[in-house]
This record gives sequence, C-alpha cells and structure tokens, in this order.
Amino acid sequence: MKIQPFKLERYYTLHEFTAKYSICNSDCESMTIKEVLDLEEGASERFHNQWLGYTETAGHPELRRDIANIYTEITPNDLLVFTGAQEPIYLFAHANLEAQDEVIVQTPCYQSLWSVPESLGCKVLPWEVRYEGNEPIFDIEDLKKMLTPRTKAILLNTPHNPTGFHFSKAAQAAIIDLARAANIIIFADEVYRELEHHPDYTLPAFADMYENAVSLGVMSKSYGLPGLRIGWIATRNKNILENVAIMKEYTTICNAAPSEFLAGIALRNRKHILARNLQIVKNNLPLYDDFFNKYADLFSWYKPNAGPIAFAKMRFDTDDMSFAQRALKEKKVLILPGEIYDYKGGFRIGFGRKAIPKALAKFEEFVVENLVGV
Repeated sequence: MKIQPFKLERYYTLHEFTAKYSICNSDCESMTIKEVLDLEEGASERFHNQWLGYTETAGHPELRRDIANIYTEITPNDLLVFTGAQEPIYLFAHANLEAQDEVIVQTPCYQSLWSVPESLGCKVLPWEVRYEGNEPIFDIEDLKKMLTPRTKAILLNTPHNPTGFHFSKAAQAAIIDLARAANIIIFADEVYRELEHHPDYTLPAFADMYENAVSLGVMSKSYGLPGLRIGWIATRNKNILENVAIMKEYTTICNAAPSEFLAGIALRNRKHILARNLQIVKNNLPLYDDFFNKYADLFSWYKPNAGPIAFAKMRFDTDDMSFAQRALKEKKVLILPGEIYDYKGGFRIGFGRKAIPKALAKFEEFVVENLVGV
C-alpha cells in the first residue's frame, strides 16, 4: 500500500518558516553551536579538530555511552543512533512488522506511528483517547479488549502528542503486563521524556522495564536541539535491534560526525539544558492558564504534567483548519489544527519556547477581533 502524505510535516513545511509567531511547536528552546560548546571546557578546540570521515553505523561508542546514561538497564550495546526520530520509526516498522500483523496505536498520534505500519499491510487498530471532563484518558481495559493472537506490537507515545497525556507508573506496569503475557512488542515514543513538570511524574523508560520494549529518543524535543538530527532506539531485544541495524544500512548508513559530537556534549550536560527548558515551560504555563480561564466560553484545555505540548478544544462551531488559516493570515500566528491528526475540534499548543508570551498575545488579538462579542 502506498504510504499516505504526512499531514503534520507537510503543514510545517508550508508554514513553519513563514509564520511570524507560533504557539504550536513541540520542541523546546534551541541553542547555538557556541552555547553547546561552552558547556564543556576545551570542547571548541576538540570540535574544530573533529574528523569528518565515516562514523560507526550504530553511533559513536562515546555517544552511545552518553545516551545509555539516560536509562537504568540499557547499555551502549542496546542502542542504535539515527537521523532524528522519523528514521527509526520507519525502520523499526519495516524491519520488524509484516503484512497482516495487527498493530495497536494510541490515537490521535504522530502520523508515522500509524501510516508506516499501514503502508506495510498491517492491520492498524486505534486505541482511542476519550475525555473525562477536560482530561484525556487512555483506558487500559479498552486496550486489553483489543488484543488478539495476531497482535504483534503496541505503539505508544508518552507524554502524548497532541493531548499532553502522560501515563502513570501503574498504567505503564499494566500495559507491560499485558504485552509480556502475549510476547507483544511495545514501541514507545518517548521523545518528550525527561521534561516532567515535577519529579512525581517521572516515568521509567519502557525499554528499562520490559525486555521486548523499544524506547525512542531524540535530541529535538526535551533538549531543544532538532538541528542536530540525532535520535536513537534503545532495546534489550537483540533481534529487534539487529533487524533495524540491517535496515539502516539501506538508508543513512551512519550519522553526521559533528552532530554526534555536539549531541554528546549536550547529553553529558543534559541536566543543565533540561532545567533551563523546564523553567521556560513553567514560565509559559501560567500564561495559558490565564488565557483559557479568560476565554473559558470559547476554549477548554488539559494542562499536562509532562512535556511541552497540550491540546485545546474549541467550544464554538468553526472548522479548526479554517480557524488556523485565518489566524495565520490575519495575525501571522501558527497553530496546529486537530484536522492534521484526524482529530477535529481543536488545536495543539506548545509552551517550550521563550517567544510564547508575544505569540500568545498576538493569538489573543485574533480571538478578540474574531470571536469575543461576535
């Protein structure tokens, strides 16, 4: 089956770099190369002496060591490094799933988690979000009822894009119990991990907790370094890892040496970067609180406890895509309509960037001029 166009990435391709303001980006505040190099003494000189030959297909051993420090059970040999997060999602599916396999995907979702297995001929089943008041819920009993002898994998994302939902430790354990009993693979998109708003919400990596789990990580989101294009998968299942490694030799083969060097510095200093980005999140959340309280007749939202994104629902009868297009045209403000996720009636917001106060003020101008008192 031909793979479907990636609606979210197409939307960003068209609008991300032409919009003057944005309240929907899912990454945190980025850094310059100089700022990254300044995190370690002598890093600048080492960077200028970086050899620009081929790198190891699995990723530089030192980088895999630095990534392994994020986990408790994962070793450097349990890791593969990739170009961003999209490549490992694509290669995991191609390397480990077959036509007619049943795959369960948390929905709404980042589209490649659904579209790539679908393109392979898998039967893709949605584990759909439901709301209790303003709070998104993924019911474990619903998941349990979906499992069949043909279930090959459960594809998860926590903190969840776009709702901001985050599993509890009890829910995580329950999902792992279901998967382990039936020898089902869990592929866990954890690109927003380590940006929990309070330590109480910290969740262990699925790959640390379950031998057949694959944890996906990336430098783009919590660390705010998408320009490095460095991502990875972690798993203790050697067959899964080897299958993906073989596939990688047909795509990027290896990663950019300068990016691996800079990613290593960032990871060795990740606590500093995470503290900075978490403070930005905490500065921006009250602004959204005030906004949604002020316009409670127009919008509702779930304030998440982890990650840099959330989902706002619209309480008025307007198509979310046309609403987003009007905001872009009239105020040059970018929002991400729910239609992009096949989940109409709202829009995704982000709060990991320093420019949010000015962008939200512009969006409020649009709301006042078009919705208040109309």
